[in-house]
Amino acid sequence: MHGALGLDPEHPYHFRYEDGTRPFVLGYEANWLWALGYLPDGEAQLRRFAARLAGYGYNHVFVNAYAHDTHWAPGKSHPEDYGPPPAYAWEGTNAAPDHLRLNVRYWRVFDLMMAALFDAGLTAHLYLKVYNKDVTWPAKRSLADDLFFGYVVARYGGYSNVVWDFAKESYNERDKGYCENRLSLIKALDGYRRLVTAHDDWALHFDRLAGGATDFVTDQKHDNFAARIVDLRRRRACPVINAEFAYECGPGGVDDLSYHPRVRHTPEEHVLRSWEVVFGGGYPGYYYLYTAWDVIRPEDLPPGYALHQRLAAFMTESAWWRLEPRPEQVERSSARCLLRPGAECLFFNAGHKARFDEATRATVLRPFPGPLVCDWIQPLSGERARTEIDPPLRFALTPPFEGPYAVRLRPA
Repeated sequence: MHGALGLDPEHPYHFRYEDGTRPFVLGYEANWLWALGYLPDGEAQLRRFAARLAGYGYNHVFVNAYAHDTHWAPGKSHPEDYGPPPAYAWEGTNAAPDHLRLNVRYWRVFDLMMAALFDAGLTAHLYLKVYNKDVTWPAKRSLADDLFFGYVVARYGGYSNVVWDFAKESYNERDKGYCENRLSLIKALDGYRRLVTAHDDWALHFDRLAGGATDFVTDQKHDNFAARIVDLRRRRACPVINAEFAYECGPGGVDDLSYHPRVRHTPEEHVLRSWEVVFGGGYPGYYYLYTAWDVIRPEDLPPGYALHQRLAAFMTESAWWRLEPRPEQVERSSARCLLRPGAECLFFNAGHKARFDEATRATVLRPFPGPLVCDWIQPLSGERARTEIDPPLRFALTPPFEGPYAVRLRPA
């Protein structure tokens, strides 16, 4: 237990726990996670799943306070489909809600999930609202709306692992005054001052009229991953999480249409996109098709778990919070660069987009004078190697293996 997640005052693009520990934030989307608590062995399943995520290096779980159903898999599309869930967050039903009465039975099951995440050391990034999961919400700014926000903050604010998020895909709420009003209400009610954010809402993050409404940026971007983070960092000195940019397919592969008809990526594509996010100076989120939304198969072990664990392990070999994105260090190719002047320089090359066994040639600028020690990793296979070079001012990065690579250069 490291205490609450906060901002690092010495390194504003990064986080720091209350005890001073710096987390390499690795997110995991599990919108309906609480629904496992309704199973006969639900609490045990929640704890086993949370422990597994922590074991693979995930430490930041995105979850909805309530979500009703998905439009691509309405009703009981799979045995493990929990949308609509077994219980409603309010009394009544989604079709005929009693928004002035919270359903305590629902929130007692939610408690099981919160305790499991807390005990596993995982941050609970709570989306208080969501705009595309068929929820009948209380009328905006109504007594019932105030009651809902006040209830959730009161019930869970005491957990040091909580981060508040106004809404998943907050951009769907056109009334930005309402968004800001809700964020202000959260801050007024939360005596512990947990961090607040809003998913994918540039108006809240960057409009000066809403200045200070959020503590960090939670983004969604599906291309130009590194460049986007670099741009966001220039606009605002705060941490950036790209929470949504790829969706790892299930065991049936990218051609399996049984759950989501449109959104599927290979494990390799997902993790290489995650490396891109990191080399832009941000933090990535992870999606697995069968745990992200209303179909939850917690015993699955997708290949992306180990691939993302490898990414986190490589980055935490460095003082990553001291590294800055430096795209100007790359002269040609799509390689990315993170630099700490005089200490270390990291390059990443995702390789050919169509073939993961090919790496595109990268011409880069020498980061330091004198001989350099190069620590290499192949992100997909995990192969490691060490070489020494004494390159000219401009030189080609030549990995000792095939495929994509990351390399850490230090003065010899």
